[in-house]
Amino acid sequence: MKTDQIITLVMLLTVLTVVRAQEPMTFHAPQGMSASTSWSQVAAPVLVQAPTPQPASTAGYHPEASDSYISRMGVSCGLGASSSPADTKATAGCGAGLTLLPLPIFLEMGVMGPQANRSYLSGYISLDGSIPLARPSAKYLPLAIVGYSRLFETGHALDYGLALALPRFGKPRDPSGSLRIELRDYWTFANPTQHNVMLRIGWMGEEVD
Repeated sequence: MKTDQIITLVMLLTVLTVVRAQEPMTFHAPQGMSASTSWSQVAAPVLVQAPTPQPASTAGYHPEASDSYISRMGVSCGLGASSSPADTKATAGCGAGLTLLPLPIFLEMGVMGPQANRSYLSGYISLDGSIPLARPSAKYLPLAIVGYSRLFETGHALDYGLALALPRFGKPRDPSGSLRIELRDYWTFANPTQHNVMLRIGWMGEEVD
């Protein structure tokens, strides 16, 4: 009798074990997740790529041409020599001016001296035009200069020369400004004649209507 009971108990345990093995396995899900969700439906962690650092900008010339190459206002100063049949002297001068919009004429007033003839120091007023020798959109723009000057203590003069307009340093970069390098002669054609040859550097800003 005991043997039959043992055999029956073993068979019952075996059946229960098989049934238990066939039931779906569940787990305790975190809050917000269904308990019937299978492991295959659990999202894998996503790796986020860190942004690539960008190189810092460096100061330097502005990369484009400036409207102040043609339509401008600013200050120019320089050194040179004043020469006449009577004498030759080292000279210096500074002037400030602006473009007389809408005309392409630059009005400048300043002072220059010493003069080789007649006076030690002379104020002047100039009316000049600039002719581009390359495309106006060029980063470095060469120009021809021609105009009239009145040196108040010396006489009437024809002024002419060459200029180079170029971007200027800036941080932040400023496209409305430029530098201007000029080699100019103020030729006084009164008797006696006199040449004031000047190498000048100008700091220019854009002039608008």
